[in-house]
Amino acid sequence: MRKSTVAALALILPGLVAFLFFNIYPIVYSIYIAFTNAQLGNFPIQTPNAPPLKFVGLDNFRWAINDSGFRSAFLWTWVFVATSVTLKVLAGIFLSVLYNSKYVIGKSLYRALLIIPWALPLLFSITVWRFMFDPIFGPVNIILRDLGVSNPPDWINNATYGFIALNIIEVWLAYPFMMTVITSALQSVPDILVEAAIIDGANYWQRLTKVVIPIVSKPIAFSTILTSAASFQYFMVPFLYNGALFEDRFLLLYGYQRAFGSSLPHYGRAAAVMFIATIVLAIYMYISMRITKLQEGAS
Repeated sequence: MRKSTVAALALILPGLVAFLFFNIYPIVYSIYIAFTNAQLGNFPIQTPNAPPLKFVGLDNFRWAINDSGFRSAFLWTWVFVATSVTLKVLAGIFLSVLYNSKYVIGKSLYRALLIIPWALPLLFSITVWRFMFDPIFGPVNIILRDLGVSNPPDWINNATYGFIALNIIEVWLAYPFMMTVITSALQSVPDILVEAAIIDGANYWQRLTKVVIPIVSKPIAFSTILTSAASFQYFMVPFLYNGALFEDRFLLLYGYQRAFGSSLPHYGRAAAVMFIATIVLAIYMYISMRITKLQEGAS
């Protein structure tokens, strides 16, 4: 027993140490920074003209709550969650139903084409989409001009149209995940239930909404919760698309700009923003799991 225990510890400890160092330690250290006045000049090295690093309690959190930029970013982040998740779920259901249709030919090719967004590097995808929405040379505005729109939108520098563009990009990036989960669930729907609905006179829409989707509601709810959490943490896409434009539209981007994007970086305030985002996301995930009852039967 002793030898086996030592052998087991020898195999487990390296991974455990790496996990604690690369995951737990940064989180704990960030929480510590959130309660200090850490900023450029006193963190990590003290300079003569900067205030000394000290514990400030909840001052950074009070600043965040009272800051109009934080409130705007918080509100718009939830707006983006609502719009993007709705579009992603609808796209996932539509493509999954289409894929499971017996009338679709070449399903292997269809599936391979639809998971392309997963295969492409994010930087490459955003660069291509940014070109697509370029107000002068982008194919989107060129098509709009050909259709008779004399003054097409500025998708890059206008916050409203840029927000719409980010929703489109997010749907393109995330629909393969939604489609994969929902497709797997749809394939487990018993054919006998669909056949019974046909015998009872239900049309296609009634069979889909009254029989098929209720059966796969839990997988849809599971994928919806996961993708909504990803939308809440939206950072890399707006940062690469036009970070300065969306500073007050996305919470994580707003926190990043407080730490690295301003002329006077304040790491304590940035850490406070990230800590608030983490707590809000944790509460959201807990409430969502309770409402959807996904945890039932997990034990």
